[in-house]
Amino acid sequence: MKFFSIALAALISQATAAPDGASACPAGAAAPGGSHLDNMPGLVGGLSKGNYVVSVGGSPVVLDGTPIEVPLDFDIQVTADGTEFKGILIRVGGASVDQVTSADLTAPAGACGDVGSVTHSDNSPKTVGTASVSLDAAATLDVDISVVLENEDNVSTFYYSAFQINAVDDSTPSETDAPVEEETDAPIGEETDAPNGEGTEAPASTPVEETPVDTPTSSAMAIGCAAGTLAGALAFLF
Repeated sequence: MKFFSIALAALISQATAAPDGASACPAGAAAPGGSHLDNMPGLVGGLSKGNYVVSVGGSPVVLDGTPIEVPLDFDIQVTADGTEFKGILIRVGGASVDQVTSADLTAPAGACGDVGSVTHSDNSPKTVGTASVSLDAAATLDVDISVVLENEDNVSTFYYSAFQINAVDDSTPSETDAPVEEETDAPIGEETDAPNGEGTEAPASTPVEETPVDTPTSSAMAIGCAAGTLAGALAFLF
């Protein structure tokens, strides 16, 4: 029984370290297990620590926790900026197996089931690994990338990084893209400008005939004075 247990452990270890692709596909964790974890140093750090450059949509990205926005069709590429790698797994959570392909790796990775993924098919040194993603609609994707540098002679070295991608549909126009109609004030009424120098004439008034006032003559004035004098004399006598 003890011999059987030892033999079974050895088989599991060999399966985990198989050179024909990743044998595990966890979400949110590094894929290497088994003998990768038994030997040192094991997980060294993120991909940038091993001088591996990640490009999304053709542009290098900084994996600082900020979601990366891309169109529905894009590539995820890992390039060795120094030491070549032997094994790789790119797991694209949120994408199906028919939405993730590769020209230089195997797609999908058998260990990932129905999750879109790519992995190595042999343990020869590699400088680049690419996953081509083509979606039907906008989606949020959780990407896990494990890169194995070596796993032999009691030495295991691998790197792991995870990040999020927001794939957006650029073909759907947003509200801000709709043309804005200019408002035109409706004419209230037509106005006719008077010619220069001509104003509007006021209506002519009807002339009013004045009654002439007679001016008293000198004879009438004399008679008036005499009458006044006579009246004063009579008043004195009586």
